[in-house]
Amino acid sequence: TYTVQVFDLNYAGVIISPSVKFRDGKVVFDEALARTKKQFVKGLYLMDEEHFSDSLLKNELNVLLTRDIRGLYFYAVDEELQPALLAAQAGKLYNPK
Repeated sequence: TYTVQVFDLNYAGVIISPSVKFRDGKVVFDEALARTKKQFVKGLYLMDEEHFSDSLLKNELNVLLTRDIRGLYFYAVDEELQPALLAAQAGKLYNPK
């Protein structure tokens, strides 16, 4: 769960949880590994739970990765996501093969 949605930080550090993965050339979100409470998810919007959970996780990640002003440091727990992020940082597409 994030807590910096209203702050802009000079530098930010983010650990991207195991719920964010890189599979088949795409970033995917694993709801089973997310810490979002199902009661919160069900009570917030009238859309199917799976779609909302995916949307909520994307929004949380977006908020965390856009709070920095001067620099962002992050670490991805998912081992397949790590090289994809390094390739993106270098302006390249990642191909695991």
